Amino acid sequence: MREKSFYDDITPKNETKAPISTLWALLGKYVPTFTKPILFATIMLAIAAGMVIGFGKFLSFSVNTGLLEKGSDHFGWVLAGLSLSVVLLALASYARTYYISWIGEQLMARLRYDVFDHILKFPISFFEDYQPANLVTRLTSDMNLLQLVLTNSLGIFIRNALIIIGGVAMMAVTSLKLFGLSCVIVPALLLPVMYFGKIVRIHGRYAQSVLADLAQFIDETLNNIKTVLLFSHVAQDRASFHGYNTHFVQAVLKSAKARAKLVGFAMVLIFSGLCVVAYLGAQMVFAQVLTKGDLLGFLFYAVAVCGALGSFSALFADFYRAAGAGDRILEILKIKAPAENTIKQRLVKNHGILAMHQVSFSYPSRADTKVLDQLNLSILPGETMAIVGPSGAGKSTVFSLLLKFYEPSAGNIYLNGVSYLDLSADSIRHQLGLVTQDAVIFSTTIFENLAYGLDTVDERDLWQALEMVHLKDFVESLPYSLQTKVGHRGVRLSGGQKQRLALARVLLRRPNILLLDEATNSLDAESDFIVQQNLKALREECTTIVIAHRLSTVMEANKILVLNHGRIEQMGTHQELMRHEGLYRNYANLEFGALHQINLTPV
Repeated sequence: MREKSFYDDITPKNETKAPISTLWALLGKYVPTFTKPILFATIMLAIAAGMVIGFGKFLSFSVNTGLLEKGSDHFGWVLAGLSLSVVLLALASYARTYYISWIGEQLMARLRYDVFDHILKFPISFFEDYQPANLVTRLTSDMNLLQLVLTNSLGIFIRNALIIIGGVAMMAVTSLKLFGLSCVIVPALLLPVMYFGKIVRIHGRYAQSVLADLAQFIDETLNNIKTVLLFSHVAQDRASFHGYNTHFVQAVLKSAKARAKLVGFAMVLIFSGLCVVAYLGAQMVFAQVLTKGDLLGFLFYAVAVCGALGSFSALFADFYRAAGAGDRILEILKIKAPAENTIKQRLVKNHGILAMHQVSFSYPSRADTKVLDQLNLSILPGETMAIVGPSGAGKSTVFSLLLKFYEPSAGNIYLNGVSYLDLSADSIRHQLGLVTQDAVIFSTTIFENLAYGLDTVDERDLWQALEMVHLKDFVESLPYSLQTKVGHRGVRLSGGQKQRLALARVLLRRPNILLLDEATNSLDAESDFIVQQNLKALREECTTIVIAHRLSTVMEANKILVLNHGRIEQMGTHQELMRHEGLYRNYANLEFGALHQINLTPV
């Protein structure tokens, strides 16, 4: 069953804001940059609208003066004038279409960049509430709706607004009495537009939220396709997709139904009003109060105005749909990202001294559960510290705090004696290198994966790093060597190859502190031995903290911490910990068997 979406709860206050207000809130700050193009596009719109209104005046003048009855010579001049007007209208329409599209694309490019930049400023905790697939739909589908309005609907809206203004003015000049009657009808036409427009906005926003749920399901299914196949879950996922897809179609059709009602109801009212005006105008002509030419001109203006008003119903539907999408984007922009203190220190030199003092931590989504509880640890330059313990003990959380993905709930962390509170996140992360058991590989080349995050890189260093992780021969054997593309998330590489590539990427950064979270867990025995030997040489140059489940990889560590329930239960070297009853010796006995029961070290 589909879980209730956050967007299912749409409060009325979100729908009272006019669509233009939402668009202005999103894009208003960029408009001054495009003053000249906007002014030029507006002039072209005015010319195009003026030409349309001019046709009505020409018709009225032609009938009243009998111009069309004065012979072929006069008719030729009429056609020439009309042709010139059509050419001018076409040029103005071309210019306004291109420039409005250009302005719209530029505005959307800046908005898209700013939203993406804003998202990247958030801490890790933000992404616990907003799934990546949900954010992707805001940057793509929601943006596309806004883009449609800016590059197409907005230009038509302004042009039609100018036609309405000009047409209404000419209607008033031509016949004040008929104009007064028309003014009684027009307000009645706006009421259904406003009512159905709000409904369109609500359904449009809901459809976008359902699309976000669908996109998230697709993303999770395709990115975990091996697991789907392994558990023979294809039939269930196919059924789930059908449910999500059907729900999305239903949401879109509700929006389309509301939009159709808006357009249809407005058209009926508008042209019913037009028929009433035409009938009353005809009566005035029979009474010789109004000339035939003036009636024809008035009806032309009325048709132009009614046509523009009729299009407004569809345009308002687009605006309301775009406003619903804009609300979703504004929701992200209104979330204040934590500002990085610009006066924070940057480490000039890091010796690799780390300390955690009385550190406690709870994840924002589970604030009542302590993952770490008054943790104390310290490590000196060149030392290797291992952290072992059961799953959920807080081992990976220690790494997250050291990398400043989260702030401690209590206590503090120090790097070279400087508080983390006084250091920028970039400064800290520049000193640390992390390799996890789940290697992160980007859908690009081997070279770009290795050089990720580096301003410059020497190719000799790349090959040296690849040799250290036992991957050099494999890369040399590839047809395109370093320029070989690895596919989506490294799908063209084996698990061990991805792990070694991720390890080589970190080694290239030459970190002062190396964090290894089961970094060699997916390697075969031979590769693991070679990599461990190279890491041993590297550890002499930097401080290393290792999370391990295989004790054989950490037996030579200078210090081993046994973490349990967020607290340090035991601490010491392998030999020291083996002399005492406790969790560590239990793990060792399970891994090495009887050898450790008599305190022997396996060879």
